[in-house]
Amino acid sequence: MNLSETGVKRPVTTVMLFVAILILGVVSLTMLALDMMPEIEPPSISVLTPWLGASTEDVETKVTRVLENELSIITNLDELRSTTKEGLSVVTCKFKWGTNLDEAANDIRDRLEFAKRRLPDDVEEPIIFKFNTSMMPIVFYGVTANESWEKLYDIIDDEVADPLKRLPGVGAVQVIGGLQRQINIHLDRAKLAGFGLSLQDVENVLRAENLTLPAGTIKIGTVEYTIRVPGEYEDPAEIRDIVLKRSDGAIVYLRDVAEVQDGFLEQKRLVEVDGEPGLMLAIQKRSGANTVEVAEIVQQEMERLGKNLPRDVKPVLLMDSSEFITRSIHNVSQTVMWGGLFVILTTFVFLRSLRTSAIIVLTIPFSLIIAFTFMFLMGWTLNVMSLAALAIAIGMVVDNAVVILENITSYVERGAKVREASMFGAGEVGMAISASTLTTVVVFLPLIFVTGITGIMFKQLGGIITVTLLASLFAALMLTPMLCSKLLKPASEIVRRGLSGRLFNASERGFRAVESGYGRLLGWALRHRALVIVLAIAAFTGTIVLVPIIGSEFVPEEDTGDLRITFQLPVGTKVEETAEMCKRLATLGNEIAGEAAVEHFYWRCGESESGMSVAFGSQEGSHIGMVSFKLVPQLERAKSAKQIGRELADRIQDWPEIVKVNVSAGNPMSGILLGGGKPVSIEILGHDLEVTDRLAQQIRAIGQRTPGAKDVTISRDVGKPELTVHVDRHKAASMGLNITNIAESLRTLFYGKEATKFRQGENEYDIFMRLEQAQRQSVEDIRAAEIVLPDGRRIRLDSIAVVDETLGPVEIERKNQERLVKVELDTFGRTLGEVVADIQTTVESEVVLPPGVSVEYAGMAKEQRDSFRALVMMLALGVVLVYMVMAGQFESLLDPFVVMFAVPFAFTGVAVALALTGTSLSIMSFIGIILLIGTVVNNAIVLIDYTNILRARGQSMLEAVQNSGRQRLRPVLITTLTTVFGMLPLAVSRGEGSEMWRPLGITVIGGLLVSTLVTLVLVPTIYSLFERGKKRFH
Repeated sequence: MNLSETGVKRPVTTVMLFVAILILGVVSLTMLALDMMPEIEPPSISVLTPWLGASTEDVETKVTRVLENELSIITNLDELRSTTKEGLSVVTCKFKWGTNLDEAANDIRDRLEFAKRRLPDDVEEPIIFKFNTSMMPIVFYGVTANESWEKLYDIIDDEVADPLKRLPGVGAVQVIGGLQRQINIHLDRAKLAGFGLSLQDVENVLRAENLTLPAGTIKIGTVEYTIRVPGEYEDPAEIRDIVLKRSDGAIVYLRDVAEVQDGFLEQKRLVEVDGEPGLMLAIQKRSGANTVEVAEIVQQEMERLGKNLPRDVKPVLLMDSSEFITRSIHNVSQTVMWGGLFVILTTFVFLRSLRTSAIIVLTIPFSLIIAFTFMFLMGWTLNVMSLAALAIAIGMVVDNAVVILENITSYVERGAKVREASMFGAGEVGMAISASTLTTVVVFLPLIFVTGITGIMFKQLGGIITVTLLASLFAALMLTPMLCSKLLKPASEIVRRGLSGRLFNASERGFRAVESGYGRLLGWALRHRALVIVLAIAAFTGTIVLVPIIGSEFVPEEDTGDLRITFQLPVGTKVEETAEMCKRLATLGNEIAGEAAVEHFYWRCGESESGMSVAFGSQEGSHIGMVSFKLVPQLERAKSAKQIGRELADRIQDWPEIVKVNVSAGNPMSGILLGGGKPVSIEILGHDLEVTDRLAQQIRAIGQRTPGAKDVTISRDVGKPELTVHVDRHKAASMGLNITNIAESLRTLFYGKEATKFRQGENEYDIFMRLEQAQRQSVEDIRAAEIVLPDGRRIRLDSIAVVDETLGPVEIERKNQERLVKVELDTFGRTLGEVVADIQTTVESEVVLPPGVSVEYAGMAKEQRDSFRALVMMLALGVVLVYMVMAGQFESLLDPFVVMFAVPFAFTGVAVALALTGTSLSIMSFIGIILLIGTVVNNAIVLIDYTNILRARGQSMLEAVQNSGRQRLRPVLITTLTTVFGMLPLAVSRGEGSEMWRPLGITVIGGLLVSTLVTLVLVPTIYSLFERGKKRFH
């Protein structure tokens, strides 16, 4: 007993089975987490090694290269990159996609143990940093204050950040900016010398006086006491009175040689929110947590915490990623609902009966709902990709039910009993719809072989479409026949009177006229086969001229309403000067966007000591600033975020202070996943800095004159002003000194040194000592620095060393242990593919590469090239698999070959649709094309299969072709139009997130409409041609 017979003969069992599926789906839906995209874990691990105060070249030589030598032999390593800057080395190991990162991290730890023995002694412990998409902040708050400004950092850290960290789903809370408390000891060089004290003496006393030790226990009577000597500083004022030395009865206090100040850490990063000084709170979620739920909980808690803050402290919500996710998912959900409505209306127009339409409509929820159970079992989130898959599927899930229903009703109209017609009609076309479903499923099968970001993004899309289509096949074979047996009336009982009868008869005459017209067209095509084929070839070759018009890009850029302008001033610019430029840019940005379009604006400049920004692919420094704007939703403003950013960048391009500028208007996550920086990155590899710099200038000039290329910059900066101390080793050695003694003394004087900690409650603050500001302001101050000899005597630095002013590299990048410089650029007005193709052609014709130097194209351009190459292979594999499925169904090698003629014309439809709408070819369009391969053959399968059935019943070849065409015209039109109308809301959608799926809808609609026309005329023509040729051959 097959599925159709089971469904008809056991209706209660069938109903219970599908209700159970419905309940499981609804329960699964309530348990799914919401997110923007599938969670992506890039296969890379960074090793951050701080060496504070060291120059860039020293860090490269003594830290970066040592680590690279050890890490280069790790298993599954795909690429080794490093960034070296002043005081910090970041080595990033990029692994092959699919590598177990936990095992890779263990391998890195093992290699680091070998490397540590060769690192300088005062290098800090290397930190292993494994990036995950959950590390991206999901909520940003700005906090401003007036009277409480000096204590703002501590207030927010204690009263806001700590409670937020305890919330379920919150991973980490970072406080950026603000004044951080520090006990500063400003030493006077002359007074130290006068009292015969060295820096080490001061440090030793501060540490020794700040100690609490247990001194054991003592038993007195029946009680045991713990002896404690509390010696830690309880008040910063105590530190001033610490005794440093006793000399000839006189006591030297710390206050005699230094100024002790309960102050703040020197501000290296400045922040302003909505025009007022402030700080920022970045809240991250835990991996796997529901972004929308966590953001909602955070906002509720912030509202509660805000009531307990001082009156002048004002938290402002700057960025909430859940808002964009919610709006995007709402838009896709609406798209799915509109698609469903159009599908239902299309079905009703063709079937013109509430009963028959109800049969089709009931299959939709059962086919779609099972996807939620599948997603829950796979541990996936409900995101834009999964909902887009449902939007695609909604027009396709009815196809099988339509074909079965149409066949059953044709038997009923010819007088068959409803029950027998339901079983026999479903069984007759069961193999055909199984094969047509399988052709769509197998084109998604190769997606499991695609690696990288593309593979992660589309694994869900392919999986969900596959499950929903298999569910629709199951519903069509079991549920549809059962519903037909219960809801359809015998032909003798159908009486149509009144208005509904007249409308039915009028529409029936219309449909019959269309069928008759199609019959005549098919008859003409069969009589003029050669002309039809020539016209088809001409149409196909004609569309080839459209291909150069269609540009290409990796992923359509989304307008999330987040605009970021990152700029650089000349290297070495003070952070205070950079802050003034941030203010100017913020004012100009508000003017260009219009105050009504800007919800909030904020800026930050300077650098952190952790170096985490570098690991995230960002740049930081005293000369680098970032101005951000949070714009109102897309539909509420006249200009896109990219247009506003482009206009702002063009206005400041001629400002002499601005050295580099970068406009970013999309999701910051995508930039980080693709390595940060700009979309196009041309990498020049070679050890000689001068040679590669010269080549970079040449390629930069090519980029600047290429249409569509904007903000062309070179990654390697001109050079940072350095004061180099050249020590005369012989003189130093003769006085009992070595380089370490001299460097450590200078470091303490001019950079400073943490002597010990001051503890107050649960908080710890550094007690930091260095020369007072007035004694570290000129080159002469360095030359006059006093070095203490082992015998206690003092000498000036310039007696054993020469101080020169030079330029040192700001940052040195390396790739696979080779130095690297990048020429980076943005695109505007032209697609990424067009700009890269033009630059590549010009570089190959004009640039002569010196020996030992190579040029590679990286960034988004590389990701696009690799993804397109993989998807073309998947496309070819999909075509082969579809042919194999059809060959198995028809038990023939010729029939599926005839059906495959519908495929090239799907490409024709895609090219026309993309050209007419001005849409570029992206990975979303590519997925649409792969989907079409499995979809466009479905109608042809039904046509050819029914033609073979009619011929088996004794009809001649020409009669069978024409009768099959007329008989199957309606199901072909219904299945095509339901898919087209199901996709229509995707193709015309606007608002948040629509940029991602609009190309998909346009691609499928264009390809399906043209290929259907070809299926109805060309496929029967070629079929008859081959069959006649086969007869002659025999």
